[in-house]
Amino acid sequence: MRVLNFVIGLALVIIALLHVFIPHSTPNSAMYMSMYAIGALFAFGSLFTNMGMFIARVMAIGTTAAMFFFFAGFFRLAPEFHDGWYQSGAALDGIGMLLSAFAMIPVLSCYSCILKADCREALTQPGKRAFFSVPEGVREKTS
Repeated sequence: MRVLNFVIGLALVIIALLHVFIPHSTPNSAMYMSMYAIGALFAFGSLFTNMGMFIARVMAIGTTAAMFFFFAGFFRLAPEFHDGWYQSGAALDGIGMLLSAFAMIPVLSCYSCILKADCREALTQPGKRAFFSVPEGVREKTS
């Protein structure tokens, strides 16, 4: 999960940098660039699993807000798309917003895991670094 969140953070940084170097028709380029950078900050922040509960809660709320911003941004842009929108400058904004919104889901699940007691214990044990693991007390039921 850490590798995935690192890749998500890198992708968001690249999209933010593309807004600097690729001119397009969107007048809100600085706002989009800062939101992609904030999304990358949340993704890179999820790499640190030893944060306190309050910080994890604030980061989870911020990640949720960023995810809803990306979805709202895409759906605000969607009515303006024409037939070949994916070949124009609107493709960077449209595809970037949609992919960023879906990319925030694993980041949010990481913060959610940090807030759960069983998951915190699994993350702190040296031999068990799996993100999705079954607690020790659960046994398989046979029919």
